[in-house]
Amino acid sequence: MEDLDKSSPVAEGMVSAEQSVAGQRHNEFCLNCGTRLQDTFCHHCGQKDLPRRQALGELWTNFISSFWSYEGKFFLTTKYLLTRPGFLAAEYNVGRRERYFHPARMYAFISFVFFLFFFSLPDDEVTELTEEDKQELAQNERSVKESLARSGLDTVVMNGVDTVVQTREGGVRYSLSEAEYKTVEAYDSAQALLPESERDGWVERKFTIRGIELNKKYGADESRFGKDLLAAIKDNFSKMLFFLLPVFALVLKLLYVRRNLFYSEHLVFSIYYYNFFYLAGSVMMLIGLIPSLDWLSTGIGFWIYFYLLFAMKRMYGQGWGKTLVKFTAFSFLFMIAFVIGFALNVLAIIMFI
Repeated sequence: MEDLDKSSPVAEGMVSAEQSVAGQRHNEFCLNCGTRLQDTFCHHCGQKDLPRRQALGELWTNFISSFWSYEGKFFLTTKYLLTRPGFLAAEYNVGRRERYFHPARMYAFISFVFFLFFFSLPDDEVTELTEEDKQELAQNERSVKESLARSGLDTVVMNGVDTVVQTREGGVRYSLSEAEYKTVEAYDSAQALLPESERDGWVERKFTIRGIELNKKYGADESRFGKDLLAAIKDNFSKMLFFLLPVFALVLKLLYVRRNLFYSEHLVFSIYYYNFFYLAGSVMMLIGLIPSLDWLSTGIGFWIYFYLLFAMKRMYGQGWGKTLVKFTAFSFLFMIAFVIGFALNVLAIIMFI
């Protein structure tokens, strides 16, 4: 929270208030580091030349002027972030940075606002399913199970569906409602009776023991298990997105390997896109509270996706043909990374829920 406080507009304004006295010189030496002052700002530490003591009126005047100066930079950055895809990243990478709000500070502030809305705003009202909806849901469920079975792996299906984990060899199967072993001791005893070559491996053993523990905790109450799992996934969503940020930049680095750009420059571009995503997502969640504006919320969702296309075009300066090809390739590769990250996140949650 300390870092977040430093990144919020009010906190930044309060800090900057002590650095905003314009006009005459007040000190021969910097009050912060003791270096002899050559101009309004210390060339060694950057602190502004301030009077050692300020009257209340001076402090208030300085705070107001600093706050509006800060706000101007913040809103200018927000304006370009929303309306000029890729512009801020290009400006940052060529060195024009002081006039805009720092991308890392903006990330801390906007991501906080986004997840504040994400966890605080009410969910959509749950409506009762019609018989047709139930049949369609059951059909979709069967299709997913068949696809997973063909691949040799079953997965977790929540809210009334058996929870199954199975290896390609078929060694491990677990269901909340039908567990083969009731206790770890019973499982160990059964394993001890088998020849060593036929005993479960490390992975199978871990899943089986975890299945027994979940059965003890939830019994046949699969609905409660589903709710706890969904809540844990929601809680970890912000962490998953954060850890995917360097992957986002890495995919761009691979796609533009001939552009002679540092990985850090792709990372700056990625941070700015994340900032846009969180900002637009926050607006979309607020608009989603008004049923009559659903169309606008959908439009923002499309803009979030295609914003990246325009940002890549401006940032990397290639023609529309190459940009479209790389945008499509990026979407595919990052989706794979997202699915893998989400699956690992769910797996980790199941193992420690």
